Amino acid sequence: MTLLRKVKNASIWQTIEVLVTVAAQFIYMATMARILSKPDFGLMAIANSFVFFGYIFAESGMGAALIQRQNITNKHINAALQGGVLFGLILFFLFFILSPRIAIFFAQPQLENIIRVIAINFFIFSTSAVSMGILQKEFRFKEKSLVTIFSIITAYATGIYLGLSGYGVWSLIVAVLLISIFRTIGYFYFARIQIIKGLFFKEWRDLFSFGFGAILLRITQYIGANGINLILGKIFSPALLGVFERSYQIKTIPASYIGNIIDTVMFPALSQIQDEEERLFKIYQEMLGAVNTIFIPAVFYFIFFSKEIVLILLGKNWPEAVTPLQIMFVALPFIISLRMADSVIRAKGLIYKNARRRCLFVIVLLCSVSYGGYNYGLIGAAVGVTISYLFNYFTMLLLVRKVFEKNILEIFYAPIMPGLKLMLFLMLIVVSATTLFNQWGAVNISYFLIQTLFIGSLALIILWKKPSIFGEYFKNIILKINRPNDK
Repeated sequence: MTLLRKVKNASIWQTIEVLVTVAAQFIYMATMARILSKPDFGLMAIANSFVFFGYIFAESGMGAALIQRQNITNKHINAALQGGVLFGLILFFLFFILSPRIAIFFAQPQLENIIRVIAINFFIFSTSAVSMGILQKEFRFKEKSLVTIFSIITAYATGIYLGLSGYGVWSLIVAVLLISIFRTIGYFYFARIQIIKGLFFKEWRDLFSFGFGAILLRITQYIGANGINLILGKIFSPALLGVFERSYQIKTIPASYIGNIIDTVMFPALSQIQDEEERLFKIYQEMLGAVNTIFIPAVFYFIFFSKEIVLILLGKNWPEAVTPLQIMFVALPFIISLRMADSVIRAKGLIYKNARRRCLFVIVLLCSVSYGGYNYGLIGAAVGVTISYLFNYFTMLLLVRKVFEKNILEIFYAPIMPGLKLMLFLMLIVVSATTLFNQWGAVNISYFLIQTLFIGSLALIILWKKPSIFGEYFKNIILKINRPNDK
């Protein structure tokens, strides 16, 4: 099977996984926001901040190292599993011991038991990361997607049931644990590892040379996604932190899942052609242009209808979430574009250069969010997040420019122009319709859903009949999809 055919099949299954996951998460988020209190989400945000940090070390970068390394043996796979399990156990006992001090630091007694229970995930996750890496390396995305879909639907349904039964924050914790347990069982079933005797230090070192760079990257990703909750947990009350966390999560949904499609599929594919410099850059440029074509117009749409989005996902008791969400939506296309660039840089094996760049981003993020949150509350924290991600995007462009020795027009200007043109066209449609139906200032969910259906259908028709309207990048991708014998 050609690389293009592998990528196409993987993209289809990864897209199905993302669509089902997003739908399930929307339902779960909307339901739980109406069942649980804001402090419940605040407590979970603090607990998750520690747990996600533990995930970074539990997996120890072995999954990514197995994907990036072109030649692996069964000894490498066993070495990765042994290292992951050891790190997972160490982290579980560490957080079990530290949980009382964490609870005292945040003046939240409930955190002690919450962190002890949810830290079980360290061990569970560490045992599943290797199997997941094997499935991705072998482009077995059908099996991976089926496991993920089953795990999420089952876990979310259980969480909703427990929430309705009055278990509060524990309903969120059980759902998180169940997702990890089901995934681990499923991944092991489809990517069975042949366990062999012995300790494979040499193979572990081979993988860890790349894996440690992956750990550094994930530390910075963790801070960008979750670490700010630790900062704001000392500045905001649990209720205010809950509002920020929900706003941040809504902003993250499209960036996370679309970014995951790009990264999960493209990283193993790009790793196979890591030495073909010109081909690698062309794929990167086309994917970047396609991402911007979709999400630059989407940013305007999401900002325009933020009130309706909050009302649908969180309910009428969360009006404070609207303005922070609008501010953070501005960074959406840049966040997704970063995932594409990150995949290319990692595929090239330049993980330490990327890690140094992201460390600078972390410093900017911590300073801007803490300053903004302390002085200007929710709005200041949201502005800090947006400024930081814009800074992160432009430093990534400079790194890509240096690696591929391309000019600024090729890496920045050309990929954003189709998206800017479509955004102007979308603005004309939305503003005209809003004026025609006299919807200015109104919060109308029916109008939002009907307009979304209309614009989505129009976009699909144009993409089918005349893809060139979406720009050269989209047109080239459609042509390649229709040529199954390409390499």
